[in-house]
Amino acid sequence: MPRPGNGSPHHMAMELFKQKAGLTITHVPYKGAAPAMTDVMGGQVPTMMLDLASGLPIIKAGKVRVLAIALPQRAGALPEVPTFVEAGFSDVNAYAFHGLIGPAGMPPEAVARINSELHKAMQAPKVVKLFSEFGFEALPGTPQEFYKLSRAESDRWGKIIQAAGVKLD
Repeated sequence: MPRPGNGSPHHMAMELFKQKAGLTITHVPYKGAAPAMTDVMGGQVPTMMLDLASGLPIIKAGKVRVLAIALPQRAGALPEVPTFVEAGFSDVNAYAFHGLIGPAGMPPEAVARINSELHKAMQAPKVVKLFSEFGFEALPGTPQEFYKLSRAESDRWGKIIQAAGVKLD
């Protein structure tokens, strides 16, 4: 199956799915999502994992069919598409998350102020609409929650990488 490069989020999401579904699928690294999507649309390869932000335009244009979403809940941009869990594949969640970070030792007051302002910005109607159009969802939280999430995800994906024997070129 095509995936944009070794170790990419697309590659890792497919490795997770392979492990949970007990599948044997050959990894075909591409130089980016666009050439991989072109081959899927052209029928040269049957399927790929793709992030919603990159794939939404071709999905909405009807050039590909989404089989499942690797999120804990259905995507707001594609509410009719089931999650992998709903489709019968437990624990196939592979979502990208982003956070704002700063240098170690930032004053706690500065961290709290930045976090508060970021939360306000993420709730602004224009931002919510823009995020939705790109298939993103704002999930504000505390710096401690972000740290805990990033550590847990690092541990989780480390195990998946080891089990799959993924090596970067």
